Amino acid sequence: MLQNFTAIDFETANRYPTSACSIGIVVVQDGEITEEFSHLIKPEPFYFNKKFIEIHGITPTMVEDAPSFYDLWSVIGRYFDAEALVAHNAGFDISVLKACLERADLYVRLPESFCTYRLSRKLVKGLPNYKLNTLCDHFGIALNHHEALSDARGAAKIMIELSKLSLFS
Repeated sequence: MLQNFTAIDFETANRYPTSACSIGIVVVQDGEITEEFSHLIKPEPFYFNKKFIEIHGITPTMVEDAPSFYDLWSVIGRYFDAEALVAHNAGFDISVLKACLERADLYVRLPESFCTYRLSRKLVKGLPNYKLNTLCDHFGIALNHHEALSDARGAAKIMIELSKLSLFS
């Protein structure tokens, strides 16, 4: 069972994976949430698509004085020394992480990643879909969808629930 991991979620300003404008991080040790962190990020490129603002509510004014991903790495880098990374739709969040690391010329060996979307499709039957909000409703997890910390917390709690299922090892 996966008991120790870091769950992450990014919100982006536009379609570019380097445009992270918010990060949520939740640390799980021995199946319990032990630490949470969130921060706004000044995206690169500094361009916001109106549709993305409508989704997450983060505006250019909110992040104009935020640190770049490079500057924030000195604070958040330690969270990625985890046994594993977890995210919902992990392909997206891991691609954002890798793109931001590359743009910042930071070369980091990342741990294995697990996707709560993919695992839930295999382990939880009978749901109409496997969106983050649907799974959180199913497991009784509070969620403020498209707020990075809440989404990371939701993914962490879903993984904790999935880890309790005897089929997951």
